[in-house]
Amino acid sequence: MKLGNYAHVSISVHSLQESTPFYEKLGFQKLWGNHEPHPWALFTDGKVNIHLYEFYFPSPALHYFSTHMKDRVLELMRIGIRPEQQKSRDGKRIQHNFLDPNELTIMLMHHNEAEMPKQTGESLSKLGVFGELSINTDNVKASVGFWEKLSFTTTFKSEKPYPWTILSDGAMTIGLHQTTTFTTPALTYFANDAAERVQLLKSESFQVADELKNESGEVEGAILRAPDGQLFFVLKGSV
Repeated sequence: MKLGNYAHVSISVHSLQESTPFYEKLGFQKLWGNHEPHPWALFTDGKVNIHLYEFYFPSPALHYFSTHMKDRVLELMRIGIRPEQQKSRDGKRIQHNFLDPNELTIMLMHHNEAEMPKQTGESLSKLGVFGELSINTDNVKASVGFWEKLSFTTTFKSEKPYPWTILSDGAMTIGLHQTTTFTTPALTYFANDAAERVQLLKSESFQVADELKNESGEVEGAILRAPDGQLFFVLKGSV
């Protein structure tokens, strides 16, 4: 079963006013925004949409929209997943939440997905091209099995430098990484000129949490941290 044809990444922020400049400076474009029931804004980099919400929830989360959400919830229950029902923050829509095996929150919203802005496909971010929402796991095989039940299919997998698998359902791409090198989900970007991009980001005063270097000591990527704490990986390569 497929969760929906539209999905975005939802991020809980301490202050929308503080977080907005970070995303805009990276090249993200603001699509929508409001202050009801709490301050929020929807941004896009052309490849992925990101929803910033000034309200606490386990973050980041995957947020799906569909007019057929009731049917999808029934199908989830049939395969042994029991989403928790709640009203949306504005009280106007019904939302169902459940967790993947790695504690990533997946939100299902009963809402017309056709009204949601689709990505243009042209990357706008200074980070490179969005590749995946990276999720750390202690059992990649079990995690893959869970996501396959949600109609995600494997597009690439490897055992080096640790077991990892890339999956997609057409609306979102995730990467499952059996590693302890990171412990919270990260938005991962790829660029053949990653080293030059890292230098540009540093020159523009972005907070580079760590530089990633090859065996020769050359910079091949970096880890950025947004004001809200969200991690971004910039890696050498192409999508």
